[in-house]
Amino acid sequence: MDHLLEKATRQHTKDHNSRLVLRTIYEYGEISRAALARLTQLTRTTVSDVVGDLIARGLVEEVGHGATGVGRTPMLLSVVDDSRLVVAVSVTNDEIHGALVNLRGGLRQQARMTLTDHGGAAVLAMIYAMIDALARAAEQPLLGIGITTPGLIDPATGTVLRAINVGWEDLPLGALLQERYGLPASIANDSQTLALARYMFGEPVDTPNLVLIKVGQGIGAGIVLGGHLFAGDGYGAGEIGHMVVVDDGPPCKCGNRGCLETVASSAVILRQARALAADPASPLHGIAALTIDDVARAARDGDAGVRAIVEAAGRYLAIAVANIVSVLNVRQIVISGRVAPLGDLLGAAVRDELGRRTLPALAKGTLVEVVAMGPDAPLVGAAAPLLTYDLGLARLQRRADIDDA
Repeated sequence: MDHLLEKATRQHTKDHNSRLVLRTIYEYGEISRAALARLTQLTRTTVSDVVGDLIARGLVEEVGHGATGVGRTPMLLSVVDDSRLVVAVSVTNDEIHGALVNLRGGLRQQARMTLTDHGGAAVLAMIYAMIDALARAAEQPLLGIGITTPGLIDPATGTVLRAINVGWEDLPLGALLQERYGLPASIANDSQTLALARYMFGEPVDTPNLVLIKVGQGIGAGIVLGGHLFAGDGYGAGEIGHMVVVDDGPPCKCGNRGCLETVASSAVILRQARALAADPASPLHGIAALTIDDVARAARDGDAGVRAIVEAAGRYLAIAVANIVSVLNVRQIVISGRVAPLGDLLGAAVRDELGRRTLPALAKGTLVEVVAMGPDAPLVGAAAPLLTYDLGLARLQRRADIDDA
């Protein structure tokens, strides 16, 4: 028994050192063995052994000599960004988008399928076909499969409890994928993966906590606490779209009245803007297919009616933000989704109302920003847990972030 414990402890130490060295190389971009020893406080012999193993596994490579003053010129080490890949798949109301994602969140292979059949079995078959094609295209080992889909998800088991738009209920998607492919699988909803993408790959902020509010036709939030997704006891944390913010307000599809979605979603903003567009004097008049970009342009040009619509949506969103800040004291709030083009006009309305709805000290210490996440954000967010878990990487960085540092 003592011998087994000794072997287990030795292996644990080896794994710990390997993760520590790899994470340090990853974070510094290019670094020498001597610098690794100083930063990790491991002996040079240990660092040399670990680096040799990482090179043998294809995770790290020597990339040339660094600058030196006196003595031997150090050989620099760097992580091989494409040495491991994750199959990431994003399911939306309209399509299935997939990609191979590397260690820096780079997309190396992409594929799209139009979602014409919203039946649960048909959607699952399309996901399998997407993963099959991407796995065949992978030229490096796969760390796992990350899926993002609308709905209520149990991330611990990978079970889709309810996803109305694709006809899933109590679907053990994670278990099905692990059984079929023999790889770890991570399942999260769309708001959660956007929150992970922002936390893992966004601008560094000195806090391990973040809430991202995705505002589209619906409204939901992804909550990162202590660097990990928080799903809640019933896996419904972040379902703020059905927080009632207007007493006896407009009816909601959930059965209540005055839910946040009924007064602040992109669909509501567009509906109100179309009503304004009926006036020939409106800058929106004559636009056949009105978009949020058109609304944003009119607001920036100073149209009072359009600005009032955007500011009203911001005030309603601020009610939800104030509740989040008051309960969790999270200092980083990101608003994204289809309303992102509204930019700081929307953000300023949220910040202004937030100051009236929570303690001034909490409001003052909270960063609220409106951010366009980009089309690949759901995929890199879906891949992030697998990139961090298996290799022990912490906050992920794109290569450009290091080059710009």
